[in-house]
Amino acid sequence: MECLEFRKAAGADPTHLSPDARAHCDGCLRCAEYLRQTLVLDEKILAALRVPVPDRGPRIGRSSGAVPPAIDRRRWFALAASIVAGVAVGSLLWVAGPRESLAHAVVEHMSHEPDAMTTESPAAPSQVEEVLERGRIRLRPGIGTVSYASSCPFRGATVPHLVVQTDAGPVTVMVLRNEKVAAPVRFDEQGYSGAIVPAGPGSIAVIGTARANLDQVAERVLEAVEWSRD
Repeated sequence: MECLEFRKAAGADPTHLSPDARAHCDGCLRCAEYLRQTLVLDEKILAALRVPVPDRGPRIGRSSGAVPPAIDRRRWFALAASIVAGVAVGSLLWVAGPRESLAHAVVEHMSHEPDAMTTESPAAPSQVEEVLERGRIRLRPGIGTVSYASSCPFRGATVPHLVVQTDAGPVTVMVLRNEKVAAPVRFDEQGYSGAIVPAGPGSIAVIGTARANLDQVAERVLEAVEWSRD
């Protein structure tokens, strides 16, 4: 189970998780924290809904012009505010979840190909061309030496996975046509520093070491990648 799938399940019903979801949560600190926040949010909403409503006696018709006591109004306003705040927090968590999941998935993918960053010699031009063609992209001159090129399975799609040699060392580039982000996402995880930036119909992930100037590399990659039409 991937992080995004877990968070959808936890967001739907955090108190009744499947065995697969619980196993994923036990091994993923980010998703465990997401579940904790979701459960806290649910408790706050339930607490707001438990606000007691005082018995005001017989109902008075609308035509009487009677106004509920001020204390009752304040309680109802507090209840409404609590519910609105809960929905807002839940929405923010839901929006942030996929973003974090995408960054985590990129780092996890890196761990499956540890040798990719150690190769310095230029990759075979035919191999690079095949990967680019399969990913429906082209590279303009200026991106630098491509020392690794592979078509990799990633979140249900096949994406170009490249390693480009820079002055600050090798940098991984993953072209994610099917993964959209509204704004650049920065992350530092498991010894990697990375950025996922909007590009073309999707996004591009750039991952390197802490000393790499990721902003400069990302700008160079964005200028070099040319997307072919679907």
